[in-house]
Amino acid sequence: MKMHQHQIILIFFLINFTRVISVTHYCQNGNTQTISGETSGTIRTVLTGENSYDNNLNCGWVIDGGLGKLIQLSITHVNLQLAPSYSSCGTYDHLSIMDGDATVTEAITSICGERNPYEVLSSGRYLYLKFYSNDKNFYDHSGITVNFQIFNENECPPDWTNLDTTDQCYRIRQSPVAGVDWNSAYDNCMFSQANLAIISHHEVFDNLRAHAQNVSVASAWIGLTDIETEGKFKWLNNSYLTDWIRTEGNNDDSDCAIFNFHTQKFQFKECERDKHLAVCQRNKVNKTTIFSIPVEKEKEKKVDHFNLRIVLIIVGILLAIIIVVTIIVCKRKRKYRYKQAHRSIEMDSVQDGEETPRLVSTNYTEGPQIDNKTSLPEGTIHPSAPPSYDHVMGGHA
Repeated sequence: MKMHQHQIILIFFLINFTRVISVTHYCQNGNTQTISGETSGTIRTVLTGENSYDNNLNCGWVIDGGLGKLIQLSITHVNLQLAPSYSSCGTYDHLSIMDGDATVTEAITSICGERNPYEVLSSGRYLYLKFYSNDKNFYDHSGITVNFQIFNENECPPDWTNLDTTDQCYRIRQSPVAGVDWNSAYDNCMFSQANLAIISHHEVFDNLRAHAQNVSVASAWIGLTDIETEGKFKWLNNSYLTDWIRTEGNNDDSDCAIFNFHTQKFQFKECERDKHLAVCQRNKVNKTTIFSIPVEKEKEKKVDHFNLRIVLIIVGILLAIIIVVTIIVCKRKRKYRYKQAHRSIEMDSVQDGEETPRLVSTNYTEGPQIDNKTSLPEGTIHPSAPPSYDHVMGGHA
């Protein structure tokens, strides 16, 4: 009987031991692998046995967590060809992560260049990962390493905490260490099927502050802004900030809030310039509704009179320059036309009773010179000179 018990224990140990071994799944070019029955594992975007990925790879992985399970991805390493931060990743080497099986084509996020969401969670039992590399790699890149874990859908994900509450899970995201702007913090929480934290009760406020001090975090973005209407701070779920919370640092440029765990206050910072960690919040049971970023309402623009004066001065100077240039151009055109009209014939001044003025022409044919005058061809009729002014006036005296 003892022998049978030892055998049963050994078999049970072997079964559980094989389940906890983390298997690494490599890229199989042209194929999509299905990963199921594993509680954890690793995916690498290189061929088996290689340290860098090749050009023209196209491979995928479908992770099936099983019925009643969810999947957490941790992106631990990213080394890809350079790609601009504003690119859509499509033509660059990239890994797309889709919420569902291989029939899904819309990505939760795509990783290219130096982008790294650090964590992605599924909303169901499947996640689909697809890797693509182009033919423009002249240097070796080690690609992307992703670890995955499977957990029960009615539990908090690994490394999340419920802060002694019953229906919410929280995580202070500590990657990247330097922090991110508010919009990036919002996106990172969304990749985890979560929102930036909504702290509307004393219990959550106190428990979150205590948790932050335990993990040595000084401050983090939360889901509180006055983006929609200046001076009216609202949570992402559209509820207003309550009076019991102490705040500081509010001004026209500070539209997003952090929780300062040392001062126990909400401080308002510039959404795009300042960088902090983020507190994410999601439901422990049932899917989380992802709230959208508020849209700024059209505000009455305040005119800076000093700037207005500068603009008016610049406009006046430009108008003066245009007027001066116009006058100069008009004068030059008039002068040019006058010269053209008098260019062919000029009259010498009439000297003491001389009635025959000299004809000056710019259009003549060179010929032999006689007495310093140009001879005309034989048979040419000499034009008579026009009468002088004195002669005409004398005839009508």
